[in-house]
Amino acid sequence: MINKTSFTELSKTSNRKYVLFGSGNVAKKTAKKIGYQDIAFIADNSSNLHGTSYEGFVIKDPKNISSNYFILICSTAISDISEQLKAMGLSENTDFAISPIMNDLLAISELEDIETSFFFTSGTVPRPDSLYGGGLYLCTVSKSETTLKKIYSGACYGAISYKSSILFVDTDNGLHKYEDEQVKKITSLPLKSRAHGISYNESNGCFYITCSYLDAVIELDENYSIVRQFSLSDKIKIDGSPKHHCNDNLAIENSLYVSMFSSTGNWKQDIFDGCIAEFDITTGERLNDVKSDLYMPHNVKIFDNSIHVLDSLPGHLLFSNLTVQGTFPAFTRGLEYKSGLYYIGQSKNRNYSRVMGLSNNVSIDCGVVIFNPDIKASRFIQFPHAIGEIHSIVIK
Repeated sequence: MINKTSFTELSKTSNRKYVLFGSGNVAKKTAKKIGYQDIAFIADNSSNLHGTSYEGFVIKDPKNISSNYFILICSTAISDISEQLKAMGLSENTDFAISPIMNDLLAISELEDIETSFFFTSGTVPRPDSLYGGGLYLCTVSKSETTLKKIYSGACYGAISYKSSILFVDTDNGLHKYEDEQVKKITSLPLKSRAHGISYNESNGCFYITCSYLDAVIELDENYSIVRQFSLSDKIKIDGSPKHHCNDNLAIENSLYVSMFSSTGNWKQDIFDGCIAEFDITTGERLNDVKSDLYMPHNVKIFDNSIHVLDSLPGHLLFSNLTVQGTFPAFTRGLEYKSGLYYIGQSKNRNYSRVMGLSNNVSIDCGVVIFNPDIKASRFIQFPHAIGEIHSIVIK
């Protein structure tokens, strides 16, 4: 893989003359940064240009390139030229690199050529005999090719990586484990609980499962036995119906963070004062909300010591003091992070986003966005419409 470069690094590491591969505006800008005296010539694959000049340099056939020079790719065809140079016996980063001016384009090229795999859950109606519907899936992306494998059929919501397995919640059939290509049921969950998100707290060895119909998060010990319950409020006692629509949670050290549609418990009255609530795990006390004014938030996570959340209806990714760092067109739910890239689920959007004036373009697509926050660029991995919804994403 070609690494990003800087002009400072280039001046320190190369004692060879440069050849600029590509005779466009990038070559012109690169020459001005490097210094014309350090450039031998310009190479270009267009035979029509051979023997002509650009910026005072002769444009030559690439066959004139050798390891006596350090080649800087100054063309958008990064992958093709890289393969061409490697076929000539040259090594990336040793004999050639991209012009630092092309760093953003390199990141885009990396998105195009990405090789990755991830698990995701869908809570739609299960279809046991097809690749569609609710369940646990494995998605493999190899450059332009995407393959899906359905591992388990069920109304699946929360999922986490735990030791050598994937733990996931089937809201109808309890907590399950996927390990060594086998699915095993671990334990049942309370009836009429509508189990949703799950997290694991390394500090106390306990699991936490959000139960939407209980307006609470239940705590399970290492043997998956229920220890206690964190109630969002006493409002459920009024008529037995949930008021907050809690969904996901994050347990870390002595804090339990819970995402919900309504902090005050009024979402059924069309008041979407969504939030991330915090509980003191030791005392069980609900503390002040960490973040408020959210519309249907999901997937509270922590990456690089920073709390993240998806503000699902408007399609926002929040981090860095919980500010908006990216916006996406569909109902945004399902979040993972690896090697500088975010994996963000996109479910069929709900008409609420139009009614509430949050979007002028309501996406009906389902899939996963792979998002580079540094250059604000993304790639969309589209799934069949019959999958419909994504709730959790896990990279092993």
